[in-house]
Amino acid sequence: MSGRVPADRHGDLLDWLYQRGKQRAERVPDFDVERTISRAYAARDAGAVNFWSVLSPAERSAFESAARKQVFAPGTALMREGEQAEAVMVILDGRAKVCLDEDGQERVITERGPGDLIGESGTAPGYVRSATMIALDTVQALVMRTEAYTSFIADFPGVPDLVKKQAYDRRTDRS
Repeated sequence: MSGRVPADRHGDLLDWLYQRGKQRAERVPDFDVERTISRAYAARDAGAVNFWSVLSPAERSAFESAARKQVFAPGTALMREGEQAEAVMVILDGRAKVCLDEDGQERVITERGPGDLIGESGTAPGYVRSATMIALDTVQALVMRTEAYTSFIADFPGVPDLVKKQAYDRRTDRS
């Protein structure tokens, strides 16, 4: 395929991801931009990106190998606003609310559920958690230390683009 964006791919963030992917493919021999973008398009067509569902079997297996399963009781904080990020999580079962502390009052922003990657935005050096996540019911999650997550995304160069797509979907979600 040529370096230009096909006509059916104009008009959204995936255009940008496609171009970025083509550039990355030139530097990373094992990066399959077409497969990655096809997965992102399939996820878009099905709705917002569900991180776990768009990973390949090899990516899921690698994530599971580097993570540990953990169960959180209802009302338990999975992450707290202002804390250093020590891990990311993929929720396998259950739901959690995302909330902010505004002058001592809890403001619920949204909910996260099965397949969602959470905590990834706080993994950059010097960043802290921007929100608190509290289990609404029993939550089963794969918990991966930030160091392992950094290695995971380095080993699978298509994953950062999927994470960017998920972040975009979250920022533009109007529900």
